[in-house]
Amino acid sequence: MKKRSLCCTMLVMAMVLGGCQSGTGQETQTETAAESVSQSAAETEEVTEATETSSQPENGLQEAGYKEGVYTAQAKGNNGDVKVEVEFSSDAIVKVTVTEHQETAGLSDPAIEKIPERIVEGQTLNVDAVSGATNTSNAILEAVADCVNQAGGDAESLKTKTAQINTAVEEMTADVVVVGGGASGSGAALAAAGKGAKVILLEKAAGVSGAGTMAGVMFADHSSLQKEAGKEVDTQWLYDQYITDSNYNANAALVTKVISESSATVEWLMENGVRLTLLDAGYGAQYNHKGMPTTAHGYTDGGSAAIQTLHERIAELGGEVLYETPGEELIFDADGKVAGVAAKKPDGTTLNIHAKSVILATGGFGGNKEMMAEYFGEKAGTGLVGTATGDGLKMAWSAGAAEHGSNVAQWFGMKYDSAKSKEMPNGTGKLTELVRNPLLFVDKYGNRFGNEEEAYESAALGTMMYNLPDAKMYIVLDQGIVSEVAEKGLADVFVDRWGHFYGQGVSYVENGKTVDLDASTENLRTPKDYTETLEEAVAAGVAYKADSIEELAQLLGMDNLTETVNAYNQLCADKNDTQFHKDAHFLYAVDEGPYYVVETALRCLGTLGGVKINENMQAVDQQNIPVANLYAVGADAGGMYGNSYVMFEGGTLGFAYISGRVAGECAAENVLGQ
Repeated sequence: MKKRSLCCTMLVMAMVLGGCQSGTGQETQTETAAESVSQSAAETEEVTEATETSSQPENGLQEAGYKEGVYTAQAKGNNGDVKVEVEFSSDAIVKVTVTEHQETAGLSDPAIEKIPERIVEGQTLNVDAVSGATNTSNAILEAVADCVNQAGGDAESLKTKTAQINTAVEEMTADVVVVGGGASGSGAALAAAGKGAKVILLEKAAGVSGAGTMAGVMFADHSSLQKEAGKEVDTQWLYDQYITDSNYNANAALVTKVISESSATVEWLMENGVRLTLLDAGYGAQYNHKGMPTTAHGYTDGGSAAIQTLHERIAELGGEVLYETPGEELIFDADGKVAGVAAKKPDGTTLNIHAKSVILATGGFGGNKEMMAEYFGEKAGTGLVGTATGDGLKMAWSAGAAEHGSNVAQWFGMKYDSAKSKEMPNGTGKLTELVRNPLLFVDKYGNRFGNEEEAYESAALGTMMYNLPDAKMYIVLDQGIVSEVAEKGLADVFVDRWGHFYGQGVSYVENGKTVDLDASTENLRTPKDYTETLEEAVAAGVAYKADSIEELAQLLGMDNLTETVNAYNQLCADKNDTQFHKDAHFLYAVDEGPYYVVETALRCLGTLGGVKINENMQAVDQQNIPVANLYAVGADAGGMYGNSYVMFEGGTLGFAYISGRVAGECAAENVLGQ
């Protein structure tokens, strides 16, 4: 990326506005759509304003009529059907309403609010999907198109693009500009504002977004919650986890700094309105974590609510939060030092923000298909946050920051083919309940590849899957295990995952959903017949069924499956896994038809690095010399990991908030000289 410089009148104006100072330098779906804090006229100077519109006619209903009335339709969204109701007059779309959906509460709000408004306002289906809520946006557009056709209109004509080029440019100034409004960026902006700096926070999505909205917990060692519960965590234990899980590749000084700031960051978040609940290890799908130290501080109200609270607090302190305004490239002063960010407003206006410190928090590059393929191969797919496309990494590298940690992805458990799984009328939740247990796991050729107890350790399972051909894992089970679960329940046949929480009333919010561990325990303890679920999976193409293993092997083209099952059944008969040493309790023979194979794919939460930093979150070059005025945090920052995620709870979200807070304070000090 070329460095952006402003010359002649632009440089003069930047100096007048105080934006050319330098210093030695010391993060698929979005949440609640909040109004951006509008910039004041006194702080914004419009340099040019011009909009070029193509000669193509605008597409609306002026030239076409409709049959008046109200029509309904539905289309597949992120989690299920999105239903809409559209009211037509004889010549216009009067109103669009999303009447029912299964999208994650809050995360899809910007699309549900904005897409209908834009359809009516423009009388067009040429509406861009809301960043971070693409699947929801497209479902609404598809359903409305159906209604248009029902009403006698021409949906295809309404999709015709009208080219518009907005060449307007605006100038703003700030002490600190933060690119990315997820957990790390919001933490950075709030910390800087709390130090008295004038802050502008840019967010590409239309509302609260990022991995921090989906995550559940952050770590700490000696928080007030841990002290009150008598469950403080040994600092050295945490340090050893980071260092050993990274195979000694982690930046030890950075690890020490992050751990030392963990408890203070928890207290700071709670002081600023974020409600947290202390959770014992093993609260999630990670049964293997049972008995580990209590590191997890979970969202009481969910990540989206927490980050929205931080955005409101930033505004209270005089900062500005600009949604649908992605940072695109850095601005440099005459000496080549970082001096701000060029961004793009929703209407296409270029926004040059001159700032004395810049913090990059764009969430890595998990949403960038091309970059993911380049670094991890085509089999890696993409992460969960579509707006995380590597913007911050590219900006940092353009300023001379060294590349570090680009080879780290957060492989985390398994998923199903998205198109096929949407064909399961009752969803895939019950299927996962059954198969996310230590059954027989094989690769695409029918070979067993490891100890299936890693079903209870998401990071380990994900890493194992990444190393498989095509990153595909196949779970083999028979009628015998289905019948046993129907008689005894999953908790008795496998493990009572949340039994150690039962009766305590423990609940938390993760990915927008409330998890009640008492209810979860009762669910797994209740005998349940999963035959209907398996049949739905077979009908959808998520699973395969046959009366013999040989038939299954032929159906799937698995040359080695029959031999693998025979060998595995012998281990089960011996109650001794001499191959991969799985606990004898989980050795279930596959010998009673019908037989099933469930196909799963690698699940990637996102990437975990890219920009080399020091312990103060300053971007540095290959010689560890700070890049003046530039900081990188959260998933943009490298140095906390080796080539996989850590195996304790709250590591990534903890680093996001901690790195953001530290960077925000350092960036403010860089400006204010405190």
